[in-house]
Amino acid sequence: MLLLPIGFWFFFFLIVPLAFVVWESVQGEMGFDLSAYARVFTRKLYRESLKNSFLLSISTTFLGTLIGLPLSYALYKTDPRKKELFLTLLALPLTFSGLVIAYAFIILLGNSGFLTILLSQLFGIDTLEFSSFLFTWRGLVVAYLYFLIPRMILVMIAAWSEVDWSLLEAAEILGMERFRAFFRVIFPLIRPSLLAGSSLLFAVSMGAFGTAFALVGTGVNIMPLLIYTQMSEISVNLQEANALAVVLVLVTTAVVVLYERVFTRRF
Repeated sequence: MLLLPIGFWFFFFLIVPLAFVVWESVQGEMGFDLSAYARVFTRKLYRESLKNSFLLSISTTFLGTLIGLPLSYALYKTDPRKKELFLTLLALPLTFSGLVIAYAFIILLGNSGFLTILLSQLFGIDTLEFSSFLFTWRGLVVAYLYFLIPRMILVMIAAWSEVDWSLLEAAEILGMERFRAFFRVIFPLIRPSLLAGSSLLFAVSMGAFGTAFALVGTGVNIMPLLIYTQMSEISVNLQEANALAVVLVLVTTAVVVLYERVFTRRF
């Protein structure tokens, strides 16, 4: 009975909308039509968007995990009062919409941004040249890390809290070096959370739209922005937009499941 609310939520807000998207993706002018899916994998524009989204997500997932893991450990070891303050600040990026995050970066690092002007006055840098990266693929990586790293930290904080640190002491007493003992004893305990956190980062990055749209518009060819262009007032193609959305969901889910299974077996 306690599972009924989440069951209803899962059905009406995930299964039903996804079913409508799938249904509309196979409805052409003459009825049932799979040509939209054929075009997703045959047109260069669509293939490039999928590849770019995948590379962007892999890059941000790797960097977010690489940066978030040591930061989470440092925060875990921090004084409880300071930790509570930092955890509150970490939650802030998760409450902002993608558009707010994008405009915050523009205000900070744009051509007339606060940090850009400050660096120009201190070091004489070219403001236009410095800020140009923000509206490219590299700018998306930086902006995505702003809301991905806190997710990894929050996931790993809980993992560090569940670790039995007496096992590390026992390994050292038995003669194992501390660095080696950490990776042989502690790392297997946090591995499930590490896999779950990195999977979350990948999924969020694959589907992020607001930040990308506000920063680069349609200047960078990634799946969420391409889906938007298929539904815009200039060029409306709902069947292909739905097909692209279904492919994005399937690819993201497949990569996450495969990633977790492969690394769980390997380690």
